[in-house]
Amino acid sequence: MDAVIRQPQLDELGLPIRGPNEPPLPDISEDAMQRLINGDFSDIGLPMPSSMPTREEAQSEARERSTDVISSWNTLRQILERHEDVIRKRWTKKTKVQRGKIIQAAWPNMSAKHRPDYEAIFREGRNLQKGKTRFREAYMWPYINVEDLAKGKALLLLLNSRGRHPPNMFAHADFNATRVGHVSAAIMPAFLNVHSMLLDGETFETYGRVVSWDEDEEAMMKTFNGLGFQPGQGLWILEIQQKVLRFLVDCCYAILHEFSPDLLVGAEVQVIPEPPSMVGSSEYPTLATMAAEAPYRLPARLDFTHLKALTAAKLASAMDHVRSLREDPGYFADVLGDWAEHRQEKLLDTNGERHPVLDKPLFWDRVMGNAIGDAYGLLHAWNLISEQLTELSSLQTKYALVISPHETLPTEYMKALLALRYTLDQAAKAPINHLKTGFTSSPPLRSQFLREPQVPGSNMIYVRGKQGSRSNSDPMMWLFTCLWTENQLELLTLPGLMDEIEYLAQKDPTEKAKISPWVAGVLSDLGLIAHLRHELDIYLPWAAGYDHAYVDHRAAIEGDFPRLFSGIHDVVRNLSVVPFAKFGSPTEGRFHYPSDKKRTKQNTESMRTAEHNLDVFWANVDETCRSKTGRSFGRGIQHLFKEQQPMERTPEWIEPIKEQKKAAMDKSGDGLSALSALQLGSADSPTRFVPPQPKVKPKTRGTTQSTSNGSLEGAGAPVEEDRQPIFTLKARAFKVFMVLFYKPSQNDLPGEVSWADFLFAMAATGFAPEKLYGSVWQFTPSDLDVERSIQFHEPHPVGKIPFRNMRRMGRRLNRAYGWNGGMFTLE
Repeated sequence: MDAVIRQPQLDELGLPIRGPNEPPLPDISEDAMQRLINGDFSDIGLPMPSSMPTREEAQSEARERSTDVISSWNTLRQILERHEDVIRKRWTKKTKVQRGKIIQAAWPNMSAKHRPDYEAIFREGRNLQKGKTRFREAYMWPYINVEDLAKGKALLLLLNSRGRHPPNMFAHADFNATRVGHVSAAIMPAFLNVHSMLLDGETFETYGRVVSWDEDEEAMMKTFNGLGFQPGQGLWILEIQQKVLRFLVDCCYAILHEFSPDLLVGAEVQVIPEPPSMVGSSEYPTLATMAAEAPYRLPARLDFTHLKALTAAKLASAMDHVRSLREDPGYFADVLGDWAEHRQEKLLDTNGERHPVLDKPLFWDRVMGNAIGDAYGLLHAWNLISEQLTELSSLQTKYALVISPHETLPTEYMKALLALRYTLDQAAKAPINHLKTGFTSSPPLRSQFLREPQVPGSNMIYVRGKQGSRSNSDPMMWLFTCLWTENQLELLTLPGLMDEIEYLAQKDPTEKAKISPWVAGVLSDLGLIAHLRHELDIYLPWAAGYDHAYVDHRAAIEGDFPRLFSGIHDVVRNLSVVPFAKFGSPTEGRFHYPSDKKRTKQNTESMRTAEHNLDVFWANVDETCRSKTGRSFGRGIQHLFKEQQPMERTPEWIEPIKEQKKAAMDKSGDGLSALSALQLGSADSPTRFVPPQPKVKPKTRGTTQSTSNGSLEGAGAPVEEDRQPIFTLKARAFKVFMVLFYKPSQNDLPGEVSWADFLFAMAATGFAPEKLYGSVWQFTPSDLDVERSIQFHEPHPVGKIPFRNMRRMGRRLNRAYGWNGGMFTLE
C-alpha cells in the first residue's frame, strides 16, 4: 500500500497552510508526492502555480524588484522628510475630481471601486477559472483603488506609513491583502520547492534573499513560523511593494509639480519634526472607519487594553440585557416581538398560506427558547472571551522582554492566542445562524422570499427567493449569504465580510434600510467577534505561523472547549424542558407595561400586574430547570450577578397629595430626581419593597455596590464617602438627562430624543463615543472618574429614541455609575 503523506509534509513544500476551519489538503500518495516535488501538479487536485523558476531565476527577479523597492522607498522617504507638510496642505485643498486625476495619472487603469477583489469574486462566481482571472490587479492590490484613495486622508496615510517605515514592516500585510485572490486560486504565486525568501533589513542585498533549506536549517522553520516566506509569496510581496512605492513617488511629483525630481530630494533637510498623526475626519470615531483606513496605516500592534475595554463593555451590556429580561416586562415583550418577527414561520408559503404553528403555543415556545438561550449564551461567551483576554494581557506582560519579531512566541503565550482564536470562531456560529434564518424573514426583506409548504410532522423550513426578485444579484444579500456559506466565509473571512457589510450600510441608505434593528443588533455581536479575530490575525509576524502552531495544540484546545462552554450547553439543554408559552407568551396583554405613559392608578396597576406576570414566568422557568436538571438556570454565570442591585418594582398606587408633591419638588431643587420606582428586596421576597436610599457611593471608580437593604457592603468598616459629581450642562445636554431620569408624574411626558443629542450629552459628561458594528456605540470614559465603559444601541431606521427606551437607558446608567437626576444642572 502506498504511504500517505499528510498536511505537515505538504506544508513543507511551501503549499498554503490550512487553518483549523479550512478544509484539509488532499492526501497524497508517495508517488504523487515525488511528482509534486519534481514540479508535476497534474492529477493531485491542487491549482497550478503561475511559474516554477529555478533558484537562480527566483533570486534574479527578487534582486531586480528589491533594488527598485529600496530605491523608491529611499526617494519617498527623502521627499517626505523635506515636504510632507506641504503635501498634506495641498492634497487637503484639492477636490475629489482633482485627486482622482492625479491618482489615475500615476497609476493608469487603477481599479475604480472600493474592494475590487470582492467585486471580482462576485462577478466571476462559479465561472472562475483557477489562475486565469481577468482581474489580477484587483486581487493583488485591493486597497489601491480610486474610490478609497481620492476621499478623506487615505493617500496621505499611505504616503506617511510607506515613506516613514521600511518595506519589511509591511511584508506580511501586503501578502495577506491578496487573500481573496490566492485562496480562491484566481491568482497563484510562483513555486520553488525547499527554499525560503527572507525579507530582512533595508538593503537590496538582504531584502529578498533566497535561501535553500539545505544551506540554512532554520530557513524552513522560519517559513512555517511566519518569519520567512515561500519564494513565490516573496516575489509577490516585492511586486506589490514595487508598484505601490513607484505610485507614491509619482503622486508626490504631481502634487509638488513645480519642483524637479532632483530638487525634491536634493534640498537640504531642515530639522522639522514629522507632522502630527492624522486623526479621524468624522466627529466620532467608528470601527468601520478604522477598518477602512487600516490598509493605509502601519500594521497595528496588538493592544489588549483596548480589546479588554471593548469586551468588558459588551459583557456588561449582555448582563444588562439578561437583567432587563427579568426586570422589565415591556423590554421582555419587545425582545420577544423582535425575535418573533424574524422567524421563518412569518413567511408565506408558495400557495400564499401562513405557517400552521404561527402564533400558537409551539411558536412562542420556539421564540422564547431562542431569545433566552441567545441572551444567556452570549453572556457566557463574552465572559469567557473576557477571561481569555485578561490571561493574554498577563502573558504579554510576563514575556515582554523575550517577545521579538525575529523569534517565535513563547509556547504558553502562543497557545493562549490560539485558544482565544478558536473560541471566537465558535462564538461566531450562533449569531451567524440567527442571521441565516432571521435576515431573509426580516420585515424589510420578507416580501422577496417564499417558504415551501410545510410537511406535516416536520419542523424543517425551506426558503427560496421569489421569481423575479433581485436577491441573487443584490450585493448586500450576497454578503450576508457568504456569512453562512462555509467556503465563502473561509474565502472572504468574517472580519472582511463584516467590514464590507458595515461599509455598504453606511455608504448607501438604501442598503442600510435592508437591515432591521434586530439584524443590526446581531451584527453588533458578530462585528465585535470579527474585530477581535482580526486583531489577532494582524499580530504580525507571528500570526503568519498560527496555523502551523495549531497542529501542536489542536487536541488540547478543542478537547478543553466543551468544558469552557459547558454553561452554554446547560442553557440550551435546560431550555428544551421549559413550557414557555403557558406563562410567557406576550399575548392577551400579559406584559402590557405603560411605563412611558402618565402615572395614573390604572397605569400603575397595569405595570404591577405585568411585573407580577414576569416574576411568575421566571420563577417557573427557574423551578422547572431546577427540577428537571438539578441545576439552577444559568448556573455557569451566576457569579456575574453577585453584586447586582435588586430589581426595581412599581409600588402600589397612592393618591397624590399636593403638600407632599410640593415638598418633593422643593427637595429636588432642579425638578430632577432619582428613579422613582421602589426597589425589590430580593428575588426570594417579591412583595417586599425598599425605598431608595440617599446616593452615597464608596470610592469604587464607577461601580455601585449597594446591598438589598440600601446599606453599603462592608458595613462594619468605615467607608470613605465619594459624593457623586454635579454636571453643569448646556441646555441641549441637560434636556437629554431630564428625559433619562424623568420623574413619573401626571404632567405631560417628554417626547423622543434625537440620537445626535444623546451623543452630545454623553460627550458633555466626559464620555468618548465610538461607533462599533451594527447599531451599537461604545461610550468610553475620557474625562470622568469611572473605569468601565458602557454601550447603547442607536435607534434604526429612525434616529429618535422613544421615551420608554430613554427610561431603560437611564436605569442602566444608574446601575453602572449610580447616576441620578439630581446630579445635573442647567448652565
